[in-house]
Amino acid sequence: MKGIVFALTAMLVLLLVVPAGIASTETTVSYYVRTDDVFPALTDIDVSVTLACSAVFNSSDGAVLPTNSTNYLITVKPGSGTLTVNYTVDRPLLKRSGSRSVPINPTRLLGDSPPIPVYDDGTINIYVIIHGHLKGEVTAIGNGSATPSSVTWSTWETVDITVSANANAQNGQIIPVQTATKYVAYFTVKVELMGIGIFTQDSPTKEASGSPTVQNSILVVPEFSTWQMLLLTLLALSIVIIRSSRKSRLQEKTFVQTR
Repeated sequence: MKGIVFALTAMLVLLLVVPAGIASTETTVSYYVRTDDVFPALTDIDVSVTLACSAVFNSSDGAVLPTNSTNYLITVKPGSGTLTVNYTVDRPLLKRSGSRSVPINPTRLLGDSPPIPVYDDGTINIYVIIHGHLKGEVTAIGNGSATPSSVTWSTWETVDITVSANANAQNGQIIPVQTATKYVAYFTVKVELMGIGIFTQDSPTKEASGSPTVQNSILVVPEFSTWQMLLLTLLALSIVIIRSSRKSRLQEKTFVQTR
């Protein structure tokens, strides 16, 4: 019986209290990563890489009882990406310099991408492999905490975070939850000269802070005593009975009119 009472009360609380504070959020976060010359040991080949990209984070506000916890989910999806190489080749019979940008499939931003052809003029080919992942630092501000506070996305997936309201949390309070993200990547650059000379080098790892941060709110909802739960349950049952009675009378009236 107590379980039924609690379930009905929880349903009523969700109907009457929580909806005003619940909202789904989709946040597009932008990143900008740039390397120095990837071939510092070579005086006649200079290639740097720039990646401008974005990821889309889906998350929702939530509700929690005082001194309790709730699940807070963040899903990341591909956004957009543009890869640019700035290059200089200074050899006796082969001199080239300039910049070339190409749009990329954003699903390749996480994990290890296949070789992406960025420049090809028939004599010089430049390919780039992206090795990337996303990091997030989750902070519950005020009377709450988030566990884990550090998360990583190596694939396009959902992470599950537990947000807890501490003993000082009061009914009606808001616990803001912020997730600051970084895109972490290094690049493998391959340069082919006239199909003969082949040079491959990994860049140092770079981190780019994302903008904006992902923000949500967790509402602290009332925790009811047994008698309060019973009163709310009776109220919920009354609402159900009244609605059922009205529906029944309406059906009877409709039946009589159609005879």
